[in-house]
Amino acid sequence: MQPTAFCNINCDYCYLPHRNDKTVMPLETVGRAASFIFDARLNAPDFTIVWHAGEPLVVAPEWYRQAIALFDRVAPAGLAVPHAMQTNGMLIDDKWCDFFLETHMRVGVSLDGTARLHDARRKTRSGKGTHAQVMRGIDHLRRRGVPFHIICVVGKATLDAAEELMDFFNAEDIRHVGFNVEEIEGSVETSTLEAEGSDTAFRRFFAHVSERARAADPPILIREREDLLACLQSPAFGYFGYNSQNAPFGIVTVSSGGDLFTFSPELAGLKNEGFGDFCIGNLAEATPSGVLASPAFRAMWRDIDEGVSRCKASCAYFNLCMGGAPVNKLFENGTFNSTETMFCRLSHQAVADVVLAEIESNLAAAPKAAAFIAAAG
Repeated sequence: MQPTAFCNINCDYCYLPHRNDKTVMPLETVGRAASFIFDARLNAPDFTIVWHAGEPLVVAPEWYRQAIALFDRVAPAGLAVPHAMQTNGMLIDDKWCDFFLETHMRVGVSLDGTARLHDARRKTRSGKGTHAQVMRGIDHLRRRGVPFHIICVVGKATLDAAEELMDFFNAEDIRHVGFNVEEIEGSVETSTLEAEGSDTAFRRFFAHVSERARAADPPILIREREDLLACLQSPAFGYFGYNSQNAPFGIVTVSSGGDLFTFSPELAGLKNEGFGDFCIGNLAEATPSGVLASPAFRAMWRDIDEGVSRCKASCAYFNLCMGGAPVNKLFENGTFNSTETMFCRLSHQAVADVVLAEIESNLAAAPKAAAFIAAAG
């Protein structure tokens, strides 16, 4: 759910084209979104409402209280609907902490590490750094006991700063971190991670942060590592054919104007010569059957599905990523019907190689440790 496209800052790597638009989603649209989701029975067991895109905290807490009440009113009896919010953290105060605690909101804060790293890319509209203001917001969360996680964007400058980054997170008692690679999508046509040697440097970086995270007391949970381990431990490992970004309605995105999107949420608001604005309908008149029959949806699904099939036939990592992210395929390769991207090489392949090497090392050390203990005994 995109309550507004407006954002109060101007990050160098931001792809959102409408971040000057201060339109707020009408509550009537929220109600229509809830009816669309629940009438179509799209609420899977892990169903969550995520408020994001632009800066969600520029919309008042009272608006969200009414929006959440609308979802609760339409939800099936007995279903508790979880909500999450991704924010740049600059506007967090006690009023927002009251709201987060009251609604059990899952809170994610965008923070690229130390002031040196963060302020180089995440700036105010006048070009000033935002780190100090974000840390003030995080201090509010900590004082009030609001759980939160961090999303940190990794660019070329970050790859040589693993020690600096983990010293910072450890000193600030930040225990849940996700690393988003600097992507190519929409108006962002290049990434600093395209530089020669970045794949090797990212593997070195991720191995270092993973080692430091495990050694921390208490440990720092790295989202990519935890997600991979959960995937490997799942009884259904090897049977999944799609992920939430390339399965129809795995993710449903609703813009502030009520436009509907599926597949990669980043597609909302972008444009492409072949697929226009990626919109598959508007909540004012959309029905699930109408969306499924729409030429826009069918054209995207055809190409995305063919791309997933090509990944399955050619990629040794398929069971870990299940066919990749359509938005990255389109804006890196020029078509949904494609395979490997820079995004998947770093976010999936490199992560898998590092974590699997760690597991193999531990398995190799286990018999030696057992033999040493036996001999000592």
